[in-house]
Amino acid sequence: MKKNNLIITRSQRASTEGEIEYLQHLLLQSISPRKRLLKAILNTLVMWGGALLVLLFVSSTINYLVSNNEMLTKLVSFPGIQSVFLAGSAFYALFSTYRWLTTTENSYPFILQDIIEGQVFDETYYVQEVCRFQEPKLGGFIYFLKISEQNIFVTYDYLSQTESDNIFLIKQKLILSHAPHCNHFVNLQFTGEPIAINATFPLTLPPDKWPLPDSWLCLPWSDLKSYLN
Repeated sequence: MKKNNLIITRSQRASTEGEIEYLQHLLLQSISPRKRLLKAILNTLVMWGGALLVLLFVSSTINYLVSNNEMLTKLVSFPGIQSVFLAGSAFYALFSTYRWLTTTENSYPFILQDIIEGQVFDETYYVQEVCRFQEPKLGGFIYFLKISEQNIFVTYDYLSQTESDNIFLIKQKLILSHAPHCNHFVNLQFTGEPIAINATFPLTLPPDKWPLPDSWLCLPWSDLKSYLN
């Protein structure tokens, strides 16, 4: 959701050691092509086995129901019917795996490419306003930065979960560093004058609906407080 017309400056540079380590950590959490293939094969076998069990149950039920009808019994026991069932269940398993492969994002090759090339982009945005919310369980702060009326960047202050007096300064300019291929943010920093935060609002939204850290929130700024509180 990054808006190019909101970028003040954009430049490319070499990745720092810390940024490379972060990408390596992401790589370990991703699925390698070999593991992805093995998972696809296993998924196919499991889905096929499950489909065969269902077909076996249905077949047994039908056989029981038509046992008193000679014509229907011959039809159900016809060898061609069994072949169709086997082929159909195999097709279902293969199609299920194909959908998983095509709809599941695989970031492993892109992260690896960013590690090998060792380049990141720095993009600078102007922060117009800041709204701070406090989550109820650990007391941590979540900051919402207004870049424009329709573009809000979200960042978490993890230290505030254990250090209530931790100072997390939001300044006028936000610099986001991201890897070009996998598009992960690898660094975040602020420059310029600090922005004063006069109030903190309770975050009453259920945790499963919280926005992801270091992400763009697709929500008008004027609706932010009513949505989160």
